[in-house]
Amino acid sequence: MTINVTQVTNSYSVKLKAPNEFKVGVSVEASSVTPNLTDLNDVDPTGVQDGYVLVYDAATQKYILVNPDDVLSSAVTGGLPNDLINQLDVDLDNKIDLDAGTF
Repeated sequence: MTINVTQVTNSYSVKLKAPNEFKVGVSVEASSVTPNLTDLNDVDPTGVQDGYVLVYDAATQKYILVNPDDVLSSAVTGGLPNDLINQLDVDLDNKIDLDAGTF
C-alpha cells in the first residue's frame, strides 16, 4: 500500500512494507531554503553591525538586531539575575570597591 501526499513545494511519500515497518521520504526543493537570515520577512536588518544580537520585538512582531549594550541596559531595568550578580561579585572582588570603610 502506498500513500502519496503532495504540497506546493514539498512531496511526501509513505510506504508500508510490512506490519509495523514504515519508510518515510521527504524531498525539499533547494529554492525553498533561505540562505540568509536577512532574506526572511520577519527579520529587520536595519543598522546591523558586527557583534549585534538577534532579539524579538513584540511591537513590530519582527526579529531585530540590536547592540548588546542595549540588552544589558534592559536587563538592569528588569533586575539582574542573582547568579549573574553573584558571579560579578566574585569576578570584580578587589577591582571595584564601593564600601564606605569603617567608622
